[in-house]
Amino acid sequence: MGATEKVARWIVDTTYEDIPPDAIRVANESCFDLVGVILAGSTQKVGDIIRSYAGDLGGSEDATILATGERTSVLNAALVNGTMGHALDYDDFGGFGHPTVAIFPALLALGESIGATGRDLMEAYVVGCEVGLAVDYATHYHTQQMHRGFHSTSILGRLAAAAACAKLLKLNEEQTTMALGMAGSMAGGVIHNFGTMTKPLHAGMTCRDGVMAAQLAQRGFTAGDQILEHPVGFTATVIGDEHTDLDAAAEQLGKPFRVQDALMIKKYPSCGGNHAMLDSVFGMMREHGFSHEDVANAEVVQSYASTVMLYEEPESDLKGKFSAKYNMAAALVDGEIGIDSFTDEKIVDADVQDMMERVRIRVQSKFELGGGTVSKGVPIRVTLKDGRVIEHETPRGQILGSQANPWGMDNIAGKFRENVALVLPEDRVDAAVNQWHDVTQVDNVGAAIRDTLVR
Repeated sequence: MGATEKVARWIVDTTYEDIPPDAIRVANESCFDLVGVILAGSTQKVGDIIRSYAGDLGGSEDATILATGERTSVLNAALVNGTMGHALDYDDFGGFGHPTVAIFPALLALGESIGATGRDLMEAYVVGCEVGLAVDYATHYHTQQMHRGFHSTSILGRLAAAAACAKLLKLNEEQTTMALGMAGSMAGGVIHNFGTMTKPLHAGMTCRDGVMAAQLAQRGFTAGDQILEHPVGFTATVIGDEHTDLDAAAEQLGKPFRVQDALMIKKYPSCGGNHAMLDSVFGMMREHGFSHEDVANAEVVQSYASTVMLYEEPESDLKGKFSAKYNMAAALVDGEIGIDSFTDEKIVDADVQDMMERVRIRVQSKFELGGGTVSKGVPIRVTLKDGRVIEHETPRGQILGSQANPWGMDNIAGKFRENVALVLPEDRVDAAVNQWHDVTQVDNVGAAIRDTLVR
């Protein structure tokens, strides 16, 4: 039995009862959070364009586009909701990029079409997420292909989404193997497109392809049955040859589960590479009581290995999400980072531009820490006009929203309320919170979407 067959068997055999309560809790928080983020993302230009495109495609009316309530095909709904879910870069992250937006919109669309429950979705989500995390862990993805420019959300996310959709459709072992095989050929997405509308499109296409792979496999469509371990399969071709024992990785699926340690809820709607820095600067401002007017200059130390902080002088809102200099300047000027921090008007704000001139980005040498080790934090230094120098470094694994520093359901629900209030009437916000704060208690996914997540 090869690695692919072992993974497929694990997908088929694993049940909700096998999943640890902590994994369910953390997964539920992320899925609940994403539902609100999808609605907020629907207000963006990205959402307008992708909805219009789906409308032109037409097709069956088996699933719902969140926020507007338009009915479309399962594939189109997965594409649109997935894209809107990543439009703000406000969805969770950890493990293989952004796991939840790569999986859950696909399950929402597919689940609606088959009358699934929230518990069905949660079982499938955790199973799919574990597959993605296992491949990421086994292949050391982040030290190989991501640093060459592959976007892990849409590379490993294809496998995870296909696994989750196969589980939701209750495919057998052979069909699940075929779905994984198709997903291996669908993988794609490059980091050059960060800071453009194509970055959220990566998530939408991942969700669409996960549904497609599972549905085709259900109909008897075939693919390679050794997609993980074959010499010209997914792992060797896309990830590279320097990977660990895939058989051992497959055998260790769920031993232990990784979801409860991997996922991080975002407090700020920008690239996760900014979050340690932002936690530090806001903490420093609270502790030392200074504002941007008191700042002479600031320095941010980025890792040599960063491939996502692409723009030092961003000229658009989307590029601003991938600029440490802009995030630092906007944080100092406004004392907060929110959805309104990323508009074309804010990018050219005079105070922000003035502060950006006082922010220096220093890239850490590959050998600064010895042996090419990547820093576990983002050191920052702020020099005030009165001569004080304040320094802080928040470890990456301890940012607010990580499992080491959890945000808590009350705060996650607060973020959800703010996001859905951008779309839903005030009297429906509570209904949305009550319905989705525990996804496992949703009796019928389609009815819950139509009753609470459309205006």
